[in-house]
Amino acid sequence: MIIVAALLTYICYMQRLIAAKDAPTLPCYLEDQQLQHAPIISIIDDDESMRCALKSLVTSLGLKAYAFASAEQFLQSPHLEHTTCLITDLQMPGLDGIELQQSLLAQGRHIPIIFVTAFPEERMRARAMEAGALGFLGKPFDSSALVGLIEKAVESGRKT
Repeated sequence: MIIVAALLTYICYMQRLIAAKDAPTLPCYLEDQQLQHAPIISIIDDDESMRCALKSLVTSLGLKAYAFASAEQFLQSPHLEHTTCLITDLQMPGLDGIELQQSLLAQGRHIPIIFVTAFPEERMRARAMEAGALGFLGKPFDSSALVGLIEKAVESGRKT
């Protein structure tokens, strides 16, 4: 799992480096204004290195990212109301990813959810997808697959 986090961090670093060479630089205040209106991606994982790597990846896409160590922290957060997409681990202490999905649906919140897990059991994948999950990725996963799912969530959020 540490290798996945290190790989994601490295990929994010390289993406920023490449983007910096190719893209014209904007004044900081313009970048700040764009980020203020960027979609919010919330990340829940009990593994701090994974949270940091995912947050780095999401922010490298020009999106706002908030990371939480537990589902309970997310549910108590002021960012719940404005989350465009949720990336969550499946197995965590306290409320697990499936229970979080059920709780959100019971509240009438239909946030696109991408599950990332080190334990990609078919039974859990089927359960998550049947309940409307956008994606279910086993760790380690290809970062481009995650980016594609995030883009799909952001695009669907723009249509509503």
